[in-house]
Amino acid sequence: MTDFILVDAQRCIACRTCEVACAQAHLPQGGISKTAFFPRLSVYKSSQASAPAICHQCENAPCVGACPTGALTLDKHLVQTNASRCIGCKNCIVACPFGAISIEPSGDCSSADIIKCDLCAAREAGPACVEVCPTFALRLLRADELGALKDQRAKETGHKAFLLHL
Repeated sequence: MTDFILVDAQRCIACRTCEVACAQAHLPQGGISKTAFFPRLSVYKSSQASAPAICHQCENAPCVGACPTGALTLDKHLVQTNASRCIGCKNCIVACPFGAISIEPSGDCSSADIIKCDLCAAREAGPACVEVCPTFALRLLRADELGALKDQRAKETGHKAFLLHL
């Protein structure tokens, strides 16, 4: 299992604070960019609910399988990117069932930047979006927590056979 950000659509107010914090957390070295605003999530709003579309860090990630160059790989906790291997084919965008990946040309146009959630791996404090959400609609869920939650829910619903298959 991988870590991922759990979204509570009932709490989300579509304020887009998470988008701004994400883009800020991923600014290039130097910290200021007047032209590059690339959050790794996108907030969508409908008449019934709002929520950010964000990478689910799939355990069986279709984007990884679709990438012909190995620019996307799956490690123990998340789907990682290696922009130096990206050829900009956009297979990963087509394969992602959540619309959580985009490709942007790099500054030198010789490669492409893969824009997707990396759980703010470079930040000690963890994902910026989770930290700034004013309604606590976002929560980092670790793989071990997810396993425990699955066990708890299975016990509560009486599916003992389900537990045996885990």
